[in-house]
Amino acid sequence: MKRIISFVCIFIAATAVMAQKNFCGKFNNEEYKIFLEINFTQKNIVVPNQEVFGELDGYIGSTQCNTVWPITSSDVKGKNAFIEVINNYGSEDFEASLKLLNDSTILYEHKNGSTLKFPVNKKWHKIPKKLEFKRVR
Repeated sequence: MKRIISFVCIFIAATAVMAQKNFCGKFNNEEYKIFLEINFTQKNIVVPNQEVFGELDGYIGSTQCNTVWPITSSDVKGKNAFIEVINNYGSEDFEASLKLLNDSTILYEHKNGSTLKFPVNKKWHKIPKKLEFKRVR
């Protein structure tokens, strides 16, 4: 009986570690030209030109501008991660979830707070509440 309980505990722990490893890397959304750079395991991402924030869980950026949204915290539970995000000025924030659909795809879903948006050609482009991101690396 002890062996069965030990095996179940090890299996659950291994599954959680594998899910956290999948929440690492760079993911793109080509349609909106935005990306996620994340590492929820080591939490060691430094936002380019924003070193004052130190090492974070990651950030959301756009290929069309220099504005970023740093991910200040993440909580991984199985194939889901819950994140808290601020803008690079700290004046806006929101909560969202990330769900692993497979090894190369993450589903982003805005939960509450400010709208994720980026300035493109002097206009704010709002990002939809649900998006799929594909792994780049």
